[in-house]
Amino acid sequence: MTDSNSVEEPIKQPASVLTLSIVTFVAFVAFAGFIFYLYFFNENKWQVDTTAYKQQVDSLKNLTQELQVRLASQEEYESKRAQHVYEYRFDPFDSENFRLYGLYRDVEKKYSTLDVALMFNISNAKSIKYSDVIGERWFIVPIKGVHYYSGDETITEIAMKYYEDPADSVLITRFNLEPEADMRLFIPFGKN
Repeated sequence: MTDSNSVEEPIKQPASVLTLSIVTFVAFVAFAGFIFYLYFFNENKWQVDTTAYKQQVDSLKNLTQELQVRLASQEEYESKRAQHVYEYRFDPFDSENFRLYGLYRDVEKKYSTLDVALMFNISNAKSIKYSDVIGERWFIVPIKGVHYYSGDETITEIAMKYYEDPADSVLITRFNLEPEADMRLFIPFGKN
């Protein structure tokens, strides 16, 4: 039985709990000190790296602007070149100006120069030459131009760039027997 006049003693914490609290506090202070040490030790390096990265970003921005100007210039040149090819007509009597030629392959040797001239709208069959090589006949045919075929456009889209009639796209596939991506296609003369 307890005496009603007696005062209860406060509960004493064991020494191990108190030691654990002190160790935890010291560990926290040591950890915080280590973090501050790392921050101040690396602060100068971070500033140098940040400056270098800003210079790289500025350099890349300048390079991007230069490349955009070059790309715009290249696109303008390509547009003018395509327009020139579109407007170019075969003149059989013009022997003074440069004429572009392409090789047309006849595997079965069934075409004559007249056939090829009619097939590709050349009004002077004498402007076409041929040679038989290893069982195939190769014709040297005047062409309208050359187009780099990247593979992400259709032959009809290409024909629309160079011909008045998009139906002339058959001429491109007939001249370039197996068009594949990343190759240069010969653009033969159209009907007009």
